[in-house]
Amino acid sequence: MATKEEIEFLYDLERLLISRRVEKPKGCYSTKLFKKGVDKIAQKLGEEAVETIIASKNKKESEFVGESADLIYHLLVLLVEKEVPLDRVIQEMMLRSKK
Repeated sequence: MATKEEIEFLYDLERLLISRRVEKPKGCYSTKLFKKGVDKIAQKLGEEAVETIIASKNKKESEFVGESADLIYHLLVLLVEKEVPLDRVIQEMMLRSKK
């Protein structure tokens, strides 16, 4: 189970990505993604999803964990690009769990 600190990290990362989307600091990977727009971000998310699926079929847990981290990162980038707060996704998940 994730600690409060670990959960807060996702919100800190979301805030950082929001600032990077606005400020676009040079040399930053997320800046490159934001400059290329939603199509490129969605493409990267798809690539990471495929890599996560492939890693899940292998025996190396560390590879699966790393690809899962990449997948979540790119999902957060896409959420920020689409201006959908992480909270909104969590709320939707909570609603669905009550059905």
